[in-house]
Amino acid sequence: MKLNPRMFVVAVMLLVGAAALPARSVAQPAAAALAIDEGMFVDVNGVPQWITIRGRNLKNPVLLLLHGGPGLHMSYLAPVFADWETDFTIVQWDQPGGGATLLKNKDLPSGPMTIERYTRDGIAVAEFVRTHLKVEKTVLMGVSWGTVLGVEMVQRRPDLFSAYVGTAQAVGAKGSTLGYELALKAARERGEAAAVTALEKVGPPPYRTLEELFVRQQYSNPPGQPSSPAEVAATAAMNKVMSVPPPPDAHYNGPLPVPADFNFMTSFMTTQRAVFLETWSWEARHLGLTFKIPVFIFQGEHDFNTPTATAREYFDEIKAPKKAFAIIPGSSHFTIPFHDELLRLLKIHVLPLVAKGRS
Repeated sequence: MKLNPRMFVVAVMLLVGAAALPARSVAQPAAAALAIDEGMFVDVNGVPQWITIRGRNLKNPVLLLLHGGPGLHMSYLAPVFADWETDFTIVQWDQPGGGATLLKNKDLPSGPMTIERYTRDGIAVAEFVRTHLKVEKTVLMGVSWGTVLGVEMVQRRPDLFSAYVGTAQAVGAKGSTLGYELALKAARERGEAAAVTALEKVGPPPYRTLEELFVRQQYSNPPGQPSSPAEVAATAAMNKVMSVPPPPDAHYNGPLPVPADFNFMTSFMTTQRAVFLETWSWEARHLGLTFKIPVFIFQGEHDFNTPTATAREYFDEIKAPKKAFAIIPGSSHFTIPFHDELLRLLKIHVLPLVAKGRS
């Protein structure tokens, strides 16, 4: 069976409710309810990159959210995180190869697409946030690919961060192989012959081509790996919120029009192709197992992409001043539809440590 990578990309877009980039998304709290609501291009190591900042109380701790992909920005999802803005000032950064940063630089050289480059840029963003918002430290939260950057950033510059939170936490090659095995086992149990044939044909990782990798990805993520009833309901609820048009002055949508000839899938695949070999050979343990700041991992119950079992094994090995691991019931790899549960976990485990965010 020949893979059509569109299937995986479309699956991701459906899961997050995105049909274009930037997406035209959801309603936001009234402007008067927000103490800060900013969107701006910032010079990040010589490249203009889009950053949004939203929150309801300038005394709240700051949370820098690192999106997945790379190439799957989440700044347009800002209103999904509206409840988070009561307790945190939320900073989102459209990384190179995604969102408004991609549109701004699409016809310009924008530097190498490597983990080292993204890490340096992420640290520069954290330093900008510290200066711009006059805070000593921020909470750093990574989602999927963002957990690769998150671990790199906090291990390199722990002085910038008060805590690290990973959801859909990447660990390394063992998780990649286990995810393949789980997807194949589930396909066999479902009696889905096409999935079994495709997975058996490419075999387990490592992979030489992006197309081979995307077979594994197609069947370790929804809809190739079917969602639980709870995830179906959570995703539908999130997409319903996102169906409401934003106000015309919404910063989170990005400032640039989408060109008529822009193709999200082509851009996403270009970004993925540039980084997939390095990303899927990355090993969290190579950065050390001792952290200088608290570490929290919130993992989807049915995550086959960055498997919960390997994330838990990694968590058990690390040493940190404080740490906690939690399962998000019903969730697979993309945990954002369960944003209410993520906020509950943040309020239980993280907020008490950083509540004096600006003092």
